[in-house]
Amino acid sequence: MAKVICIINHKGGVGKTTTTANVGAGLNLMKKKVLMIDLDPQANLTLHYGFPQETDEDSNIYNSLTKQAALPIQKTGIEGLDIVLSSTDDMADIELKLASVIGREHILNDLITPILGNYDYILIDCPPSLGILSLNAMSCSDLAIIVVEPAKFSLDGMQKIFSVMDKVTERINPNLKDYRVLIARYISNKIIHQNVVENINERFKGNAFKTIIRSNVNLEEAAMQCVDVFRYSPKSNGAVDYNNVCKEILKIK
Repeated sequence: MAKVICIINHKGGVGKTTTTANVGAGLNLMKKKVLMIDLDPQANLTLHYGFPQETDEDSNIYNSLTKQAALPIQKTGIEGLDIVLSSTDDMADIELKLASVIGREHILNDLITPILGNYDYILIDCPPSLGILSLNAMSCSDLAIIVVEPAKFSLDGMQKIFSVMDKVTERINPNLKDYRVLIARYISNKIIHQNVVENINERFKGNAFKTIIRSNVNLEEAAMQCVDVFRYSPKSNGAVDYNNVCKEILKIK
């Protein structure tokens, strides 16, 4: 039975997609069967794995969300690592399309349930908002990974995430009882970054990853080459850090 993990923050540009792409690849290298779901209308995860941003609606998640059709699972070309695509064109108005649908917060859960036995992990790349799509992701997840960059404004917005998660756990999905904070884009010689890391480790003791994702150009270069960092630069800091994150995830029950 798959463990479902949503990768979330309502602020953009913090490293959610990079985390989804490389955690998926890292777990796959650890012999786990992984499905990645691109729930972001910007379709960055779709691009990361070399698929076009504009796909036929039958080939991306739009059709599944609006018509409750089966998830169109695609092969990434890596054995045991699959993906559900997004599309900038189709997904542009998805929040409006779902706004009046009865039980809209359960749609993704209904789509995922039939395939839970096919994977070890299902990773959901959420949009930079706490709207209907992110609510759907939290409503079917066992674990939330909150990706933050070491900056004041990232921390300021985290309380909103916890507020929404608490309501989801109480009213919709009692299985969403666990979360981990992952610090990304860390620059060790920046005093403010050091201070934020200390703050997070103090505030979220036991719920923060021990591993910190260091700022690393290889992560950006890998995305531009449409591959994960392990295949692009296996000895880079990015590969080392995400490998250690995957080891920590494997220990979460």
